[in-house]
Amino acid sequence: MVSLEIDKNDLKKLIGKDLTDQQIEETLFLLKCEAQMSGNTIKCEINPDRPDMFSPEGLAREIKGFLGIETGLKNYKITDSHVALSREKADVRPHIVCAILKDIRLSDEMVKSLMQIQEKLHDSIGRNRKKVAIGVHDFDKIKPPLVYKDVDDVKFVPLGEKEMSVKEILENHPKGKEFAHLVKDKFPMISDKEGVISFPPIINSERTKVTQTTKNLFIDVTGTDERAVNQVLNILVCNIAERGGEIQRVKVSNKSTPDLEPKEMELEIQNIDSFLGLGLNEKQIEDVLKRMHYGVSKVREGKITVLIPAYRTDILHIVDIIEDIAIGFGYNNIQPILPKLATIGGLSNIEKLTTKTRDVMMGLGFQETLNFILTNEENNFKKMKTTGKAVEILNPTSSEYNICRTWILPSLLKVLSANQHRDFPQKIFEIGDIIEIDEKAETKTKTIRKISCIACHDNANLTEIKSVMENVLKNLGIKYQIGELTNPSFIDTRAGQVMVNNIPVGFFAEIHPEILTNWKLERPVVVFEMNLI
Repeated sequence: MVSLEIDKNDLKKLIGKDLTDQQIEETLFLLKCEAQMSGNTIKCEINPDRPDMFSPEGLAREIKGFLGIETGLKNYKITDSHVALSREKADVRPHIVCAILKDIRLSDEMVKSLMQIQEKLHDSIGRNRKKVAIGVHDFDKIKPPLVYKDVDDVKFVPLGEKEMSVKEILENHPKGKEFAHLVKDKFPMISDKEGVISFPPIINSERTKVTQTTKNLFIDVTGTDERAVNQVLNILVCNIAERGGEIQRVKVSNKSTPDLEPKEMELEIQNIDSFLGLGLNEKQIEDVLKRMHYGVSKVREGKITVLIPAYRTDILHIVDIIEDIAIGFGYNNIQPILPKLATIGGLSNIEKLTTKTRDVMMGLGFQETLNFILTNEENNFKKMKTTGKAVEILNPTSSEYNICRTWILPSLLKVLSANQHRDFPQKIFEIGDIIEIDEKAETKTKTIRKISCIACHDNANLTEIKSVMENVLKNLGIKYQIGELTNPSFIDTRAGQVMVNNIPVGFFAEIHPEILTNWKLERPVVVFEMNLI
């Protein structure tokens, strides 16, 4: 959750209606935002999937729509500024987008809001400036034309400092030391006729500092992901424009930014009803969509073409819009209905099998462990001397967890490696899911439930683990065959393949000494792993 502090009177002014504290709290709650009042301060907890609501302007916009004060697709006035920025070679942060906001009144509330949303966007979409960084300048102090490129070194006056070279900034300035790891030997710079105005993602120039007399803003957003920098710019300019002013495009190389054209997505009324079961007709759906600030361009033959605002970066699938329809209709207005099924809830077959397998393993003297389904290539492949493809996380928060595991064995070896100070023998197991790539599936992946167990002690051998595996299969009533197996993770001739109806479902083996060395294990380890079918 993202935490915000908002001035209540400022929020009311933006809404244009004097709501009671209770009305504000209840409305925010229905918009998936928890709020607490303390005098004139509202403390909010907002879902991170709604970065457009990381400011009072965004919250006020949604409240006005939800309460029917201002509905439909927001149309922000946008014109061309005839200002151009030339993007030259910039390898460290190759993407840049810009905008100008004219006739802005920098009240205390707006300054606080601008600083807050900048910080929240840096932390969320920006991944602490690694992916996206924002610069805000006094446009009247900029002397076009503008250039964005990597430089070896240059001197300029950073905010609140005397003139410094880039290397001095990285070594001595607090922001330079904090974010120096985001740049390399080349340093990205935005410059005008008179020199540097910004050193993203580190710091801006003192010369273009925003003050109380600033009336026109220049915003630059740089980063490593083109989609993300455009999303952040759209959110910023739309939220700032809620207080007035005019958005102007900047020509960046051969493109003009920001692009505030709404995206289209087609909804089938039948799909909406299958998810929500509310029986809404076309007119009701259209009214709810407009209250959630969507546009509706076409309604025909049971289908609705929805226009998505440019600042709604969270809309990825039709289910996201259907969720907003439920929110706009009001969760408290949905009447509970008993399902027309003469059944009661219970465990699925795979959960029953999991429970039975767990009981068998514990009866055999093994201790259960639980591990993350996320891992990394080093553990999943390299330490095991294998190769393969895994589902990758698009924006991992840590290099420790950037792929989905394709087998459980490395997870157990990691547990074993971290517990060598414990008494031996050690016998552990895990029943969990792995994810494999499957191009035929709708999600291009498939989830498989597996059991994996390992035994580690001075006399661990293949006969022992084969006996454990056969005991499990016998208790589950599964008929099986055993075949040969060659795998670089295992000792040659000391591994076997488990098959059911001549289909491979698992393996049992003695771990190769080289693999034990990779995991810094000093005793023999035997293992079996198989699909639960």
